[in-house]
Amino acid sequence: MEETNTRVTSLDFFRGATVIAMIVVNDPGSSKFRYQQLSHATWEGCTATDLIFPIFLFIVGVSIAFAFDKSISKGKTRRDLLIKSIKRAVIIFMLGLFLNLFPDFDFTSFRIPGVLQRIALVFVFCAVINLYAGEKSQYIWFISILVGYFIIMTFVPIPGIGRPNLDPTNNFSAWFDRLLLNGYMGGKGKGLYDSTGIFTTVPAVASGLSGVLVGHLFLSEKMTDNVKLIWMFIVGNILLVVGWIWSFEFPMIKRLWTSSYVLYTSGMAILFFATSYWFIDVLGYQKKIKPILAFGSNALIAYFAASILGKSTSLKIIDDNGTLNSIKDLMFNEVLTRIFNPYNASLVYSILSLSILFILVWGLFRRNIIIKV
Repeated sequence: MEETNTRVTSLDFFRGATVIAMIVVNDPGSSKFRYQQLSHATWEGCTATDLIFPIFLFIVGVSIAFAFDKSISKGKTRRDLLIKSIKRAVIIFMLGLFLNLFPDFDFTSFRIPGVLQRIALVFVFCAVINLYAGEKSQYIWFISILVGYFIIMTFVPIPGIGRPNLDPTNNFSAWFDRLLLNGYMGGKGKGLYDSTGIFTTVPAVASGLSGVLVGHLFLSEKMTDNVKLIWMFIVGNILLVVGWIWSFEFPMIKRLWTSSYVLYTSGMAILFFATSYWFIDVLGYQKKIKPILAFGSNALIAYFAASILGKSTSLKIIDDNGTLNSIKDLMFNEVLTRIFNPYNASLVYSILSLSILFILVWGLFRRNIIIKV
């Protein structure tokens, strides 16, 4: 759903820049050598990397508002849009499951949650709320989700554990996910929790809704572009401050997608989007942004291909000495670290992977091919 009433180049640019950032942080040369801002916070806190996923969900929300507004103006019914949204969400979810299985397709250690799965769920819930709730009701949904999640995570006793807490494995979210997904969660949480699990997807819906609400503001015919920009900058800064203040009571934790984290990252997303719109669409600075637009126009394909490439180059193979290595290991250890220090070598590897993917998306972009699901 990339089309809007009047093509907003800055949204494609913003989406493209976000996908590029996702690819760079997801495929380093070595996970042991990453600059702090290119890694997720260990638990509490918010690095530049922690901004990427919620910003993408914000963009999903803005795209929903734009696409639905255009579709309704063309005579599409709510039922039509609902069916289309559900179909799209199912496809994205299934692509996520495929990535979890690739390349071994080992169903004995099958992980159900994932990035694309969360995007699919946030998309369909935001689509339903956008279709069937008025704009004022959408604000109520946004606030209720954040407040309700805060109450559950900090006040509701955890069955079999006791008092509420934000410990990685003993919080309410981890308990809830183990209850429904026991044996089907990611290895990073050692099967005890999953950072993209079911319960933490609830506040992630609020991240998407923040984009829906900004999309409505953007589409308003009652305000000039300058007034819209002023409001976006005001709202963005307010959310930043409120999120930061709330974090003293309910810390920013990406893996729990805490309410303070939602407000803070939504504020950042609004400010980035407003800045992009100001420079690209209002002031007309559009030189040399086509490579980023190429990623933005086929964001899903870029992310999917990046995941396949990253997993393929990480496959262990036996070299002439009988040692298990991967293409990534050989490239990093035998080539890049002989030219750069380990941290720069790891970053250069990410950029090289991005360059390979650029060939794909640029070819599609030049032919004006946008692959939709």
